[in-house]
Amino acid sequence: MEEIVRTHYPDVEQHLLEDAMKVFYDIRAMKDIRKKPSTSELIDWINALQLGSIPVEKIRKELPFVGVIVKKDEDLNIVKQKINQF
Repeated sequence: MEEIVRTHYPDVEQHLLEDAMKVFYDIRAMKDIRKKPSTSELIDWINALQLGSIPVEKIRKELPFVGVIVKKDEDLNIVKQKINQF
């Protein structure tokens, strides 16, 4: 997955990529999620995080731009409740 992201964003900060991918896989592992995020949504989310100059330490705590990676409202509510458990 890292190779795919780096194809699109070769200069992405390593910590941002690692944390974003961790959250991405945590969300994909949630059983209650109806529409699991895809690779393209991860790529879009990383782009949003970079453009927004989001500090890496805020990615997991605040889930900035999470609507880019989680498309359904009911999934969004589940993610916001469960992500802090990881």
